[in-house]
Amino acid sequence: MTFEIATQKNVDPKEIFGDDMSSVFGAKLNRKHIRTLNSIARKKLFKKIPEYVDTDVLGEDPYLFDIANLCLDVLAKSGALKGINLDWQTDKSFQDNTLRRHPSMYVRVSQICKNWKTQRGIQLRHLVADILFNFDPKCVLMGLARYSQVEDKYYLNDAQHRYIACIILGIRHIPLEYTVSELRSDDIIQYAAVNIRSLSASEFDKYRVKVQAVEAKLEEVPEDDLSNFDKDYISAYELHGILSSLNCKMIEKGGTKKPEPASCTGVYNLLRHYEDYGRDTFTRALKIDRKAFHKAPIGTPNIWGICEFINYQTLQNVSMSPSEMDDAIVKSLQHRYNANKNGFHQEAKRPFQSDYAKTYAIPEPLKIAAGLYKLVTITSPDMSWKPIAYSGFENLTLEFMEDYRVPDCHGLTALFN
Repeated sequence: MTFEIATQKNVDPKEIFGDDMSSVFGAKLNRKHIRTLNSIARKKLFKKIPEYVDTDVLGEDPYLFDIANLCLDVLAKSGALKGINLDWQTDKSFQDNTLRRHPSMYVRVSQICKNWKTQRGIQLRHLVADILFNFDPKCVLMGLARYSQVEDKYYLNDAQHRYIACIILGIRHIPLEYTVSELRSDDIIQYAAVNIRSLSASEFDKYRVKVQAVEAKLEEVPEDDLSNFDKDYISAYELHGILSSLNCKMIEKGGTKKPEPASCTGVYNLLRHYEDYGRDTFTRALKIDRKAFHKAPIGTPNIWGICEFINYQTLQNVSMSPSEMDDAIVKSLQHRYNANKNGFHQEAKRPFQSDYAKTYAIPEPLKIAAGLYKLVTITSPDMSWKPIAYSGFENLTLEFMEDYRVPDCHGLTALFN
């Protein structure tokens, strides 16, 4: 944070970063809208952004403008949002498109601060990824505050992230419901009421709602295009379609019933693998897992390792068709495991637990792929498999997986036992 940002109090961000925020977002002509970014580009962008910003550096009871300027300063220095266009707002566009409220409920941003002892700092990555990149005026619910008549200020005790996003996007009047009090203890009571006993949405719940949102919209307006939805909604909807086509389903984690065959509690990871490897590779991996372990729940690390193996072999231009590769992988897994055992990934990773292996920080999917390489070279030795290489090792299987035992196949001696 620069000294100027720290010392300027309750100053509109546009006076510091420019009317078009070019010092944070770059020149207007060179910007791309957030909806044009694919999932990989978004993840790279988010990694540049600090997860958390401590607002204590702003002193006691900072104004929302102060907090917004601190966040913008951090974002400017990260360079993460250079060349990015957001859904910019004005007070009029915001109020015209939001929930209907009486005009008296809108308060000038310059009147709002927070009790620094009660409120937390800013989860900056959350603010960017979940609010700025998915901004919808209709979803900006009213915050909760305490109004001090003596100071003529509103102490915001809920919706801090929502309103900082509003300020960045150009909104200068925001809706509040509030109590009139000079007691700072009321700030704590309000904050606790909203944040201490509330139940946050689980990953399954987020997935379920996204799928239902797309389904409901397409049902209401059949000609509607999926491009109207953010990419995470589309991914959830497409993944749901793939799972349904294979008679698989997502379920909530921690339920009272034991997960059934073809069910999955790892929604976050499964979505990540779908987005990272793409529909074709992911679907192939899921089909392979279901054929090999059809009596077991879906093990997301298995899918991860199989996706990595398919992707690796494809990039190495192996001389076999996708169906030949997939059939061989299923055959290898069935040779080593029962249909009700999905712990393949655990056994494949175990040889890499030595201190020697840990020094190389081998990525988890490569460990699983190396185990799969050992299996397929035993069950289908005549096919042109490429060994998994990493960090100077031409063959991770030979280097680390001697103790990963695989039975002989067709009377042949196992190549790596």
